[in-house]
Amino acid sequence: MARVTAVTAIRAWVNAHPTLAGPGRPLALGTFRARPRSPGQGAYLTLHRLDGADALIAEEAVDQARIAGVVYAGTEEAAETAATAYANALAALSGAHTAMGDAVCLVVDDITGPQFIDDRAGDSELFAFSVDADFYLINGGS
Repeated sequence: MARVTAVTAIRAWVNAHPTLAGPGRPLALGTFRARPRSPGQGAYLTLHRLDGADALIAEEAVDQARIAGVVYAGTEEAAETAATAYANALAALSGAHTAMGDAVCLVVDDITGPQFIDDRAGDSELFAFSVDADFYLINGGS
């Protein structure tokens, strides 16, 4: 079973999504693997692969990737709005084969969040909400 570069694939999909990423959209700054040093204005999403497993769907080898997403923004409202938009976009992928970078997403399942991350004791000046999900991916996108 060949693993999929899941985070790279999902970042490509989010950054190209017509209603999620870009100026004037909930994730104005798009997605990153790590928090940028000077993010500027607007919400952004960081993605990390937590786990993976082999899944067998209709006798096809599939990479089941648990992806953690954290949305950051300067206000709690902006972070929650962007996290909700991301979660809703994931929920809309229920069963539709979707090209994501060099992969194809067969389905997204077990979406959790948005959940507020309380970092008031830390040094962050940003508000954050997490959204995690299982992505079922195969190699071979556009």
